[in-house]
Amino acid sequence: MPKIGLGINVLDAAEERIKWTFDNFEKVYLSFSAGKDSTIMLHLVAKEARLRNRRFGLLLVDLEGQYKMTMEHALNCVEMYKDIIDLNWVCLPIHLRNAVSVYQPFWKCWDAEAKEAWIRQPPEFAVTDVEHYDFFEDGMEFEEFVPLFGEWYSEGKSCACFVGIRTDESLNRYRTIASDKKTKKDNKQYTTKVTENVFNVYPIYDWKTQDIWHWHAINEGMPINELYEFMHKAGVLVTKEYASHMVTTKEEDYGFFTF
Repeated sequence: MPKIGLGINVLDAAEERIKWTFDNFEKVYLSFSAGKDSTIMLHLVAKEARLRNRRFGLLLVDLEGQYKMTMEHALNCVEMYKDIIDLNWVCLPIHLRNAVSVYQPFWKCWDAEAKEAWIRQPPEFAVTDVEHYDFFEDGMEFEEFVPLFGEWYSEGKSCACFVGIRTDESLNRYRTIASDKKTKKDNKQYTTKVTENVFNVYPIYDWKTQDIWHWHAINEGMPINELYEFMHKAGVLVTKEYASHMVTTKEEDYGFFTF
């Protein structure tokens, strides 16, 4: 399926999609990992929420074994937007794949029976009670938890979950957006029905990696996960053609947002 230009840049398009979402759903929340893409989503959604004097949910599933800088960045963002978010920072025993051992292909984060082996302690405000959500079961899969949380948060109302995936990241993510078999909201291709009351909404699906860093370059001072800069300085490439511009803060080095 060929890509079709919209005649506007991706920032304007994302902001229009976010406005449409607030207009058409009774409840909205953001799936937040504190990575570069969901951070952009948080800033854009929060901007619109403030304009409307409206709150929105923030779901962060803390998987315990995460970079210190990423968690520090997440804390900074929560502090910045604490007046407009309904926070669900989840530190519950969830069954996960283990990519660092051939002997233990799976593990369970925040396992109550292995507290002495925890990588770190959960934040004081985190959800740690396994009975907090009526749908939760100890050791359930991450992929099970996420849609069930959406239904729980919706309270039976129309609900949107903002997700910061981009089609350039992988073929599967491209197919998530481009599929002609999924159920959409008002025929919007950037929406996908996931449960009875919840649609995923992908406002930045057409952004390129350079658009992410362009936004930060022209919004200097906004919280950003500095882990990416350390990774870049260590030689981790974003894209071969663009890596040399990743850490610059000069707008002229970025050009314009893609169309």
